[in-house]
Amino acid sequence: MRQPGPKTHLLVLLLASILTILIKDDLQVHMMVALSVVYLVLNRLSRKVLPFILVYVLSLAVSFAMPETLGTMKLVFYSFARMMPLVMIGATLIYSPPGSIMCVLERMSVPRPITVMICILIRFFPVVLLEMKAIRDGIRARGIFPHWYSTLLHPAMAYECYFMPLVVRCLKLSAELASSAELRGIESDCARTSIHAFHFRTADAVALVIYIIAATAIYGAGGMMA
Repeated sequence: MRQPGPKTHLLVLLLASILTILIKDDLQVHMMVALSVVYLVLNRLSRKVLPFILVYVLSLAVSFAMPETLGTMKLVFYSFARMMPLVMIGATLIYSPPGSIMCVLERMSVPRPITVMICILIRFFPVVLLEMKAIRDGIRARGIFPHWYSTLLHPAMAYECYFMPLVVRCLKLSAELASSAELRGIESDCARTSIHAFHFRTADAVALVIYIIAATAIYGAGGMMA
């Protein structure tokens, strides 16, 4: 069966946002993370599952390990863990073709400035990850941080070596992405076409129905545990 399209990802993200607001129990959050894992696997993003799970577990562990005196930081880590299902579903949009997303948003009558902003952001994140990897490889090649714990021993130097080059590269990348978008006719008033399928198909309907059923079961489980 074909993969769901960007329109389905947007609808699922909206449903996940509503469910995140409604649920209260930690077990329901765990179930939402499991449901998001299944959604990523069905969209052929199984390689991205393990990092998300590790970040989720680490965020929960840090939030529970922090003393009550650090209430603000404890709340920040716990809130980040609760938002992880949304981040995981949002990853399906990040790895979707920007052209198909733009077509879907235009046919949903989304204002053009918002459409442009969303598409540039979606295209920007994967490029930034590649730049971070390139900076890390360059640091390793120069032998600045020979061990994995070296950055913890020298945080000021790590900030200088990682984030300062990243800021400079981000400034250049933003200009390059803007020029590329303008060259591809992002400001054109003509109806946009796409080689990617963006119509609502059987795969989209099946994925949406399954997610609604699973989300309803997760929400209902909260009433049973109350």
